[in-house]
Amino acid sequence: MKTKLEEQLKNCQSLLPDQLSDIARSKLNETYQIITETDHSISPIQRKTNVSRTINKWWVSTAAAAILGVTLIASGFVSPAMADALKQIPVLGQIYSIWGEKNFDPGVQQADFITNVNQSVTHGDVTMNIPTLLFDGTRIVMNITTPGNTLASEPNSPPSDANKGAQDTLEVLYEGQNLVRGIEYMGETASSMMVDVLNSGEFAQFPDQFDLTVNVTLKGYDVPFQFVVPVKRSTPITVLTSEETKHHDNINLQNSMLEITPMTTQLSVEYKTKPGQSVEEMLASIPSKYKGANGGVIGLLFDIEDENGVQLKPIKAHPLNESYKIQFEPFKTIPSTVTIKPYLIVSEEYPAGAEGRVEAINMVKEYIPELETVFSVK
Repeated sequence: MKTKLEEQLKNCQSLLPDQLSDIARSKLNETYQIITETDHSISPIQRKTNVSRTINKWWVSTAAAAILGVTLIASGFVSPAMADALKQIPVLGQIYSIWGEKNFDPGVQQADFITNVNQSVTHGDVTMNIPTLLFDGTRIVMNITTPGNTLASEPNSPPSDANKGAQDTLEVLYEGQNLVRGIEYMGETASSMMVDVLNSGEFAQFPDQFDLTVNVTLKGYDVPFQFVVPVKRSTPITVLTSEETKHHDNINLQNSMLEITPMTTQLSVEYKTKPGQSVEEMLASIPSKYKGANGGVIGLLFDIEDENGVQLKPIKAHPLNESYKIQFEPFKTIPSTVTIKPYLIVSEEYPAGAEGRVEAINMVKEYIPELETVFSVK
């Protein structure tokens, strides 16, 4: 007798286009097989009585579902009908929400590079899972889930019965340093969160393989959920460096490193002081139009452009100081040359009522060609 999961998967299969590549179709068929075999291997009695064994089976299914869902998303074959079908499957619906439908970051939709972590910690009646992550050498994107529990709550709200189980604190540690990270709650019940971990400048580069410590506390729970997550780079990476310093209006700018991966394009920016000059003296010597609102930082922004004039969109804003990194979306194809174009915003407008990640309209930029850097890739 067919299970509900099998019926739902069969519905998804019927919506696949004929032009799907043989490799992609083979990968999806193998994944379907894993999920259906996993579902069959759990008897109704085990579902009710053997919790630990059920969780282990669930992990196999989740890992396979991650591959299935993101393969479809990354392949660009998620039609409206397919999207509706994916949403109806509990595990796939969650994966689709996390990695596809509500994600505005094209770099994370890379099915071939997802690493299965499959770790879980249980305290009381809550189980926290880290099923999958992506690491490309520049940043780590992982999803953390607590099935049946809501992670979102009002910021700085005290524990109460209404928000018990909501995420309170999150530490992501590498070599004892708490890394900068962004959090986005996912799903209708916010039982998942996407965590984007950034190398914001504390380290020149992440190594290709290392352990990451993740500590999460939930409101109403005294014991933190602690994970030691093995991280290994799963994508190719092109690293370009430059020791050239550009000079203009007392700004000494070095675009020291450009890292290109299928997931991220990352630029390392450094403002140099003259011999014997302090950072404060450097800032005091620079015209005010280049500075932020409080005058304490240099407020230049950057466009990244290939040899055909195609520009990349930034992924996230970063705090500005004398040394920092900026992350952009990936190149669709590896370029021959990359031009880094610093600019100031003369004026910009945003759509009325706009919220979240919205692009400015009618933006006027003032480029500073004297500070441009060109990297040769090929």
